Amino acid sequence: MGIMDFLRKNEKLVFWNRCRIHRNKPDFRRLVLEGYKNPDFLELHTFGDEYEGQTIYLADEQGHDMGFFAELGVTLIKLYFADSRGFTPYVHWGKNYLYYEADGINGVKNAFLYYFKPVSTVSGIEKAAHVVYSDMTHYEQVKKLYRAVSYDVSDEYINAMARMMKKYVRYNNETESYLVQEYDRLLGQKKTLGVHFRGTDFRKQYNNHPVAVKIEQEIEKAKELLDKSGYEQIFLATDESGAVEIFKREFGDKVKIYEDTFRDVGGDDSIAFSRSDREHHKYKLGLEVLRDQYTLTHCDGLVCGYSNITFIARIMRRSWFEKDFEDYVLINNGINHNENYFSRHNKRNS
Repeated sequence: MGIMDFLRKNEKLVFWNRCRIHRNKPDFRRLVLEGYKNPDFLELHTFGDEYEGQTIYLADEQGHDMGFFAELGVTLIKLYFADSRGFTPYVHWGKNYLYYEADGINGVKNAFLYYFKPVSTVSGIEKAAHVVYSDMTHYEQVKKLYRAVSYDVSDEYINAMARMMKKYVRYNNETESYLVQEYDRLLGQKKTLGVHFRGTDFRKQYNNHPVAVKIEQEIEKAKELLDKSGYEQIFLATDESGAVEIFKREFGDKVKIYEDTFRDVGGDDSIAFSRSDREHHKYKLGLEVLRDQYTLTHCDGLVCGYSNITFIARIMRRSWFEKDFEDYVLINNGINHNENYFSRHNKRNS
C-alpha cells in the first residue's frame, strides 16, 4: 500500500490534513468548532428509497434507565423538535428501554407500541431515504426555549407538550380498552380526589430530584379537600405498600387502589428496577404505572409532589379535557442539589 493510499484510509490523518488545508476558511472553522454541538446541524442518513419526499426523525429511547414517564416526557420533546421542522416522526423504544421485553409483547419488539399507536405511517427506517437521528442537543434546545428547568416548568411548556400529546400520542386499542375497564371498575362515576405519593428511592435525595414529600403532608391536604370540595373517594397511586396502609387508617373505605399493582414492601429502591418471576414483569410494570397515571388524569382533583407521573397527568389533562383539575395541590419541598447522582445508584436488572 502506497503512502497516499494509507493516508486516505486513516480517518484521523485525513481530518487533520483537511483542518490544515481549510484552517483559514471561517465557515470551516465554525463547522468544526460549533457544528458537532449545534442542534440545527443535522446529518441525513440514507438506507434505501422508502419514504422518499419525507425526512424521518428517529425518536429512540434514551438508554439511561429512565422511568416510564421520564422517557415519555423526553419523547414529547423530540416530537416537538421534529414537528417544528416538518419532519415525520418515528418513535422506537428498543432494548435500552427500561420496560423492554426481550421476546416482545404479542409479536411486537418496539416497546413504544406495547402501549401506544404509531405516531406516523412510518413502520421502520431500515430502508428509508432520509433519516435524522434524535440527539440530546435537540432536547436541550426545546427545554431552553421554554425555560423548563428540572421539574419547575411554565404553563407555556405544559401547553406545548399537550399539543404534541394530542397530535401524536394515542393508546393502542388493547391498552385503551384495559385502562377504561379498570377505571370504571374501580372508581365508577363518583367524584374522586387523586393522590400520588412517591416513596422508595425518592428518599435517597438524588441530585436534581425533588425533596421527598412526607406522607403527612399529603394526608393533611387530602383532608382539607374532602371537607371543602365534596369528594366521595380517594384514588391513591403509590409505589409503597406502607403508604396504602397509612392512608386506609386515615380514610378507611374511601381509599381506592389497584390491588394487583406491584409495590415495594419496606425498601428504598425504585419499583422500576424490581425483579419478579411473573410473566412479562417489565411490561406489566409499565402498564401498571400507565394505569395509575390514566386514573389520576381522570380524577377531579389531584394532590401530589413533583414527579414525572403527575407532570404527564397535567399534560394529558390539558390534551384530553382542555382544562386543568378542579383542585390541584402541588406540595413543593424544593429540589435537591448535591453530589448524589441517580446514575450511581440505579443499574438495570437483567
